[in-house]
Amino acid sequence: MQLVSVSIFLGFIAGKATGFAPSLLKSNHQRTALDAEKKKVVVIGNGMVGQRFMENFLKLDENKDCVLSTFCEEPRAAYNRVRLTSYFETRNPSSLTMTSDFDEEGRTPWYEENNVELLLNDKAVSIDTKAKKVVGASGKEIDYDIAVMATGSYPFVPPIPGKQRPGVFVYRTIEDLESMLAYAKENNVKSAAVIGGGLLGLEAAKAAKDMGLKSHVIEFAPILMCRQIDQGGHD
Repeated sequence: MQLVSVSIFLGFIAGKATGFAPSLLKSNHQRTALDAEKKKVVVIGNGMVGQRFMENFLKLDENKDCVLSTFCEEPRAAYNRVRLTSYFETRNPSSLTMTSDFDEEGRTPWYEENNVELLLNDKAVSIDTKAKKVVGASGKEIDYDIAVMATGSYPFVPPIPGKQRPGVFVYRTIEDLESMLAYAKENNVKSAAVIGGGLLGLEAAKAAKDMGLKSHVIEFAPILMCRQIDQGGHD
């Protein structure tokens, strides 16, 4: 069974083959009849890391020994979450794309051009390591030789009363921003409270400001961005 995380593939990002790469990307004189069938690589997660992994992997797979499939929980292909706040400037998802403009289905030509199977709106829900299959929420099963975990992070929601009430959002996806915009417009919202004064919290506060709201940042630490700077940096 080969089940790995993208962290193993840091060498790929640096342009060097590491991890399982030598066994998959063999030189011509190393190939045997057993290598005739292409290896199936399934990338679980089509975020920024998953997308960059596939791009670098394809560059190394010069002889097209492998085929790629990727599960994407969201309704559109990979986009740049780091620039998420800038979505308020354009309200155009394609301004954040990591490849090219999205079509009506949320796809871009890059996947077809590179023979990558993109499974949109399909969260990987289980991995059968004995049968070597990844199963999506849709019920679709994809066989793999190598499964790469590139699921990224998720927003932590404190276990406090009221977290499920209308008007409470997390800040991670384009859909989150669209939900915030719709709620603010429909309910004539004037102010927003952001729980968390780290990088993402400040980004969310800026997003609320860009929506024309008064932002309030609530942070448990005595300074903002406490994971990035110390008291001296704050002062």
